[in-house]
Amino acid sequence: MTLRNAAYADMAWLALMSLMLFVLLLPISSYVAALPLIKDEWGLNNTQAGGIYSAYLTGYALSALLVMPLTDRVGPRRILAASASLSIAAHALFPLAAGGVTGALILRALAGVGLVGMYMPGLRIIAERFAGSRRGAAVGLYVTAQYAANSGSLAVTGLLMAYLEWRDAYLVMSLAAAAGLPMALLLLRGHGGSAQPGISGRLDLAVFKNAAAVYLILGYALHALQLFAARVWLPAFLVGALIVKGVSASDAAVDGAAIGGLALMTGAIGPLIGGAVSDRWGRAASASAIFALSGCCAWVIGWTVGLPMPAIVTISAIYGWAIAADSAVYSTGIVEVSPPSALGSTMAVQASVGLLGGVAGPIMFGGILDLAPAGVEWPAAFSSLGVVAVIAVVGMQRLRLAQGVPLASDLDNAASPR
Repeated sequence: MTLRNAAYADMAWLALMSLMLFVLLLPISSYVAALPLIKDEWGLNNTQAGGIYSAYLTGYALSALLVMPLTDRVGPRRILAASASLSIAAHALFPLAAGGVTGALILRALAGVGLVGMYMPGLRIIAERFAGSRRGAAVGLYVTAQYAANSGSLAVTGLLMAYLEWRDAYLVMSLAAAAGLPMALLLLRGHGGSAQPGISGRLDLAVFKNAAAVYLILGYALHALQLFAARVWLPAFLVGALIVKGVSASDAAVDGAAIGGLALMTGAIGPLIGGAVSDRWGRAASASAIFALSGCCAWVIGWTVGLPMPAIVTISAIYGWAIAADSAVYSTGIVEVSPPSALGSTMAVQASVGLLGGVAGPIMFGGILDLAPAGVEWPAAFSSLGVVAVIAVVGMQRLRLAQGVPLASDLDNAASPR
């Protein structure tokens, strides 16, 4: 096979891997789409609603400490297939058996366990297959599939709820995800993986001695905090804006989910663009610029309720792109600064510590909505994400300085593990 044909084969495989992830994650935002209806039916306050969402991330964060180190020992292929089965089952059971806060927390946590075992091993497989100037873009395409699934799930579930009860819409999305399982088995059939039998498969905390990895993990945590807060509450914000404009609560719930999904759809291409840009400009410089844009949007968007809906949707779309675009930067950077024998543990800490920010984000945002004075709830909550962006930019600059790299140069061409 010529080099050109091999490159085409790699790209076709990457496209199919991304499609597989998209299908497996079809129900990922069905809870968010149905949230206004679930809140009314179960009598939830904003903090409880955010907590149920964050149970998904809690399951992800805690299980990552066990799941990802195992990829150093047994390879990622088996873990991905088993986790996909768990994810499909947990999502399908949510509309059938949740019934209230306790059941919802358990099933959402199990779905989060399934997510980490699908998503992170897939990232590892792709990052190890693609190297050099193609790695950021390759990882970015896979991450883009995850963001596309979040937005598509939100929009399609919202559209289905116009015709079906929310439980039926959620179940349809969950069953459709099952089509991704045979795709995973076929695509990874010949993948030998990165199994290293001499490795224990247990978490190695020496990760925290790698300064570059620690700063990248911090950046990922702050990225996840604002990302998941916006994913949960931006559709609800749009619902509120529609109600202010005279739309009925039931129609606003359906329209807000659909509009929110479409607005956030711009984020679907964010990781691909962000990853490709970071291949050229460097990981830290790219992350800093993207965080600066998302911070500006966060400071503004909460004050826009009174604006015409096209203006609100436009700002939401820009914000949706910005909160997504830096995601592949951290995952790619982690692979580049970690020794191969510790990559599973480093990705475990990235997923776990990073997603703790994701757990905190929706709860923090919901708490501010509950506590802020009437009339400034949305500006106060979104402005808190603007503060997060400022902290993240400072962290990314410290990352560059910690490596002894001048601020105008490419950190990632010079970075190495310490």
